[in-house]
Amino acid sequence: MNTEDDKYINALLTNDRKGIKDIYDSYLPRVEAIIAKMGGSKDEAWEIFQESLIVIMTKVQKPEFKLTSSFYTYLVSVCKFKWFNESKKKYKKELTIDGYDTLSVEGDILDDIHQVERYRLYKQKLGLLDETCRRILELFFNQNSLKEITEKLKLTSENAVKQRKYQCQKKLIAMIQSDPAYKELI
Repeated sequence: MNTEDDKYINALLTNDRKGIKDIYDSYLPRVEAIIAKMGGSKDEAWEIFQESLIVIMTKVQKPEFKLTSSFYTYLVSVCKFKWFNESKKKYKKELTIDGYDTLSVEGDILDDIHQVERYRLYKQKLGLLDETCRRILELFFNQNSLKEITEKLKLTSENAVKQRKYQCQKKLIAMIQSDPAYKELI
């Protein structure tokens, strides 16, 4: 790995705005061109680029991560896998990507991509819940106690919070499971 690659990996690890802007400036136009050749729009390429950076951020935080190529090659490979996956869902047909096997990567990128997509589906459905449900679940997922949630939301009792949390979780799970994308992500 060279100094440039180290710089980009460190920018992602430390959430360095200038370093991340450098990644966008250096590589987004190239990825846009690649996705365009594969039938995608500029907006789709931007979204693929964003989600690929999230996948890479998740990967580099793992102690066993080892970059075996240049950062650019790794980024493009993740973007291609992501685009392949999106295109497959969108057009319901198989696509092949020339040279996809030229990169040796530890772990399964597709698992990470699916994890990001599951999170995106969860956030989308969470956003559709009413404000109280959303707040209860967010507070609960952020490990607030029932007592803290009761006080913050000015509800009548911890038991009421517990009941409402159960109903909200049930509703959220039903919304997620009824989404056509859910079956593809399990």
